[in-house]
Amino acid sequence: MEAYRNIGLEKIANGEVAVVLLAGGQGTRLGVDYPKGMYDVNLPSKKCLYQLQGERLGRIAEVAAQKYNKRSHIPWYIMTSEATKEKTRDYFARKNYFGLSEENVIFFEQNTLPCMSFDGKIIMDGKDKLSKAPDGNGGLYKALGGSKVLDDMISRGIKHIHVYCVDNILIKMADPVFIGFCISKNAQCGNKVSHC
Repeated sequence: MEAYRNIGLEKIANGEVAVVLLAGGQGTRLGVDYPKGMYDVNLPSKKCLYQLQGERLGRIAEVAAQKYNKRSHIPWYIMTSEATKEKTRDYFARKNYFGLSEENVIFFEQNTLPCMSFDGKIIMDGKDKLSKAPDGNGGLYKALGGSKVLDDMISRGIKHIHVYCVDNILIKMADPVFIGFCISKNAQCGNKVSHC
């Protein structure tokens, strides 16, 4: 495990790791009218999901920087939806990007699709306006290509990307052990799950 961790930390220190957050969801199922990432999960600290994750990301970059004596950061690409983009951007700005550098927090928007009923009929928002909804996490690839995020990743020298969903409160962002494991196995893609 330590060997994998060292590989992952070295890649982080070298600026080769980025994190992509899927944060297009609204908090309606949680009973709130704002993005899920702003939700207070009732911890004693009163930290929201975004803050917990931002602080974790900053900490792992700091660990890598100390170990390899390099100035380190991990770009955080945040995919929002039309409904969450402004509230999310404003919230990050108000919270000073949770201690991260603004230039390393990059927002982009997922696309939308027309809404259809279960019997295949198009749903209208008005007489001449289609009802649309975000295309979901599966729309990530189209959103990455259409938003110039891939170009940004290439210009930064990113080689390893960790993708996760906003409501994963236990996430080990840019997990150096998992990154190191995938690299050591020459894996093009890896998926980590928990056994319940």
